[in-house]
Formats: sequence, structure tokens, C-alpha cells
Amino acid sequence: MVLLFRKDKSPKEKIAYIISRIFEPLLWLGLLGVAVISSPAMDGHSRTMWSAELLVFLVGLPLLTLWLAFRKGKITDIDFTKKEERTPYLLAAIFYWALGMILTWGLGGPKVIIKILFVAVILGIMMLVINFRYKVSGHALGYTIAVLLMNEFYNWQYWWLIILVPVVWWSRQAQKKHTWGQLVLGTILAVAGWGIWIGIK
Repeated sequence: MVLLFRKDKSPKEKIAYIISRIFEPLLWLGLLGVAVISSPAMDGHSRTMWSAELLVFLVGLPLLTLWLAFRKGKITDIDFTKKEERTPYLLAAIFYWALGMILTWGLGGPKVIIKILFVAVILGIMMLVINFRYKVSGHALGYTIAVLLMNEFYNWQYWWLIILVPVVWWSRQAQKKHTWGQLVLGTILAVAGWGIWIGIK
């Protein structure tokens, strides 16, 4: 939020910053979690118990890790401008998602939660591997996969959210956080994750 009050930042950069915060990956993964919990896919299961489990592993623990890393100076900023700082965080997130997936499977939990966490693990690993050589946009990836899967649950009632993907691209490029190639790659990975989701029976 400090950026909004800095005089050396242009109105364009300030608007881009606000848009980036609106399209935070973990925020949209959290909204995806809420969409799943409210969907018919959860019928026959305890929504209270499994919603808590999904949100803790999908979003809660990664968010807590991000906050602690920022407080302890392990990362320069919450956007992970330096790609080298992403590796420990991605490893932690992949661990949380895998643990949540195994726990859900072991307790006979909803298949839909296992599928979501499985896709998260696969995308996390893909991003981790690519990150060693090239930076991928987490905003483009997180927002796009969240919107695609959200629409899978609600018969594409929210198809118009896809139109906002270029807005996410612009906000990240305007702040010089990513190149266009990195933004497109993040979106391509999200589409790949969607394909994996569709392919799992």
C-alpha cells in the first residue's frame, strides 16, 4: 500500500498496483474454494469440515508462509520480483497442497477437493521447474485457473471473468513485474491445468 502514496510513481503504476491486488492469486484460489464448497459437488459431505480443510491447505497455509517470509525479510516483496526467492515458497506451497490431498484421500473426503489439490500440486511443480530458468506470472496463472475451474462448477455462468485476463496482464506489465511472454506462459499453464482437471474422471 505504500506505493500508492509514493510521489515517484505515476497514476498508471498506482492503478496497475491496485488491479494487481484485486487479482491476487491466493485471493482467487480462495474464491475458487468458496465456489467448490457451495457447489453440488459437495453434496453428501460435511461442508463445514471439508471447507475448512480445503481453505486451510489451498490458501491458508501458503498465505501464512508468505506473510512470515515477508516479515522475516526472506522475500523482497509479495510479488516475488526476484524469481530466486520463489523457490522456497513454491516448495512449501506444493508440500501443503500434497499434504492436503493425501489427508483428504486418507479420510475418504470429497473427490472434488482431491482433484483441486492434485491440479494445484501439478501446476506448482511445473512452475517450480520453469522458475529455475524463466519467470512465470503467478497472477496470470492463479487468476486464470481459478476462473476456469469456477466456471466448470457453475456451467459457465461467469464466462465473462475470462475477459479480464488481459487486464491482469496489463497490470503486471505496467509495473514491470513481467514481460508479455511470462504473462502468456502463466495463462498457458493455467489452461494446461484446466485440461488436466477435465481429463481426470
